[in-house]
Amino acid sequence: MNRAWVIVGKIMQWVAVIAVAFLGGWITGRIVGVSPIDVFITGISNADARLLTPGDRRQQFAVFWDVWDLVEGNFYQPEAIDRQRMVYGAIRGMLATLDDPYTFFQEPEEARQNRESMEGRFEGIGAYLRVENGMIVIDRPIRNSPAAEAGLQPGDIILAVDDQPLAELIAGLSESDASARAVNLIRGPAGTVVRLTIRRPAEDRVFTVAITRATIPLITVNSAMLPDKIAYIQITEFKATTTELLDQAIAELRPQQPRAIVLDLRNNSGGFLTTAQEVLGRFYDGVALYEEERGGVNKELRTITPSADRRLYDIPMVVLVNGGSASAAEVVAGALRDERPNTTLLGEKTFGKGSVQNIYPLRDGSSVRITIARWLTPDGEAINSVGITPEHIVSASNDPVYPTPCVPDQPEAIDCADAQLYWALKLLREGVTPPITEAATAP
Repeated sequence: MNRAWVIVGKIMQWVAVIAVAFLGGWITGRIVGVSPIDVFITGISNADARLLTPGDRRQQFAVFWDVWDLVEGNFYQPEAIDRQRMVYGAIRGMLATLDDPYTFFQEPEEARQNRESMEGRFEGIGAYLRVENGMIVIDRPIRNSPAAEAGLQPGDIILAVDDQPLAELIAGLSESDASARAVNLIRGPAGTVVRLTIRRPAEDRVFTVAITRATIPLITVNSAMLPDKIAYIQITEFKATTTELLDQAIAELRPQQPRAIVLDLRNNSGGFLTTAQEVLGRFYDGVALYEEERGGVNKELRTITPSADRRLYDIPMVVLVNGGSASAAEVVAGALRDERPNTTLLGEKTFGKGSVQNIYPLRDGSSVRITIARWLTPDGEAINSVGITPEHIVSASNDPVYPTPCVPDQPEAIDCADAQLYWALKLLREGVTPPITEAATAP
């Protein structure tokens, strides 16, 4: 019995020595920095998050949480740790490994602005902004918007919003983040007032203007009846309101009995696929495209056909495209070329964005876009990374030797010139095709 107590006593002595040594090491670690126990404690605090990781992924995610714990327990400026930014940064890094520029993450504010834009209307002052040399600049006000009515001009620099200096608020941000920050400050509920401090370099003056916000419709369809009964229709994007605007344009054009159509898709960056199918349904009934889905399955998607009074079938058409025509605009151009009789593409090779993205809203208001398929034209041609080459190549030019009627997006112009529109009209009126060359030749 005594021998047993002696053994127990020695064990207790060793335990005490180890405990004192460990405690001494921990105290020393706290004096000079951190110790393994800090990382251990941090790991315990993140146990719930680890358990939320799906069981078949825990082994792969273990190293992620190991690094997270090391940062939490060791980073020398703990006050600089922004866990939300760490999470968002990890998501961005994960998506970047897919090497797909169209699969990406948007933080809550950027996602909200994108949703508003795609709905075809937003509440604000109605001006496009750009970032230039670290400053927020008015790119152009939207016609008939509060910004336009207040006299804002392209090139005006916004120095402050409601007396908050913008330069301080956007310092160190990327261009997209700086623009999003400025937009968030300037936008607001319709009927409220925002004060902008403006510097106008052209006049070398600074002034303040109070603007009452309003609901701003985004005009994505412009139309006009040109001479010789040629209908001109420009679609700038495929938003939720585009089909309604196109129907309004067709309702005005049909009674004038157009004998030909110019459909202008230049610099149209795309939008909703469903809207593209609806637009196509105004010009023919049939296959709109094929989606090549995961596993190589091809799904046929058809046009969405409207009532008879909203159709412009069987009328000769020239579709204008260029390097800014992308995504849904390329779907429409390719489908019209493949499926609609008496339709010709003219201009420059399109961008080559032929993949399909779903937008998934996330629980905190952020969103992620994920490529789920790629598009093929009705004839089975790929668009992605290839683009669509028009039948008639005509380079852009506003040389006066290419006089054209002024179309609706040029309302203040007196004399207009547009080589691509010039040749489109000449083809429809006279059957004359542009020279077979990389660039248009003067007539």
